[in-house]
Amino acid sequence: MRLVTGSPKGSWQPIITADTTTQGYWLNWRVLVCVIWVLLSAIVSSLIILKYEASRKATGNGDKEEQKETSSTLYEDEIWRPCLKGIHPVWLLGFRVFAFVVLLVLLILTATADGGSIFYFYTQ
Repeated sequence: MRLVTGSPKGSWQPIITADTTTQGYWLNWRVLVCVIWVLLSAIVSSLIILKYEASRKATGNGDKEEQKETSSTLYEDEIWRPCLKGIHPVWLLGFRVFAFVVLLVLLILTATADGGSIFYFYTQ
């Protein structure tokens, strides 16, 4: 059932130009470049995460008071503060509200152009 009446003919429809089930499609140099690019970025990001975010073992006999703080330790008021000290939290909140409004307008325009049935597939 459509929530908004109108024709979806003006909306973007993908055009399939290649058969992705053939072996020749996957044994292409472009696919190899994409695989290398994705794997390289995954390896680099994993190394960075392991270097800076891996929890270090606590020193001492296991008491909470004697445990050494790690770089991943968060305090109660640090959740909503930005990492950069020069950015005021109100500016960050304003940016988030602005981004929310822009994305909401885009969602409303897409639902108006393509109809309410676009939400059917996201809720299955």
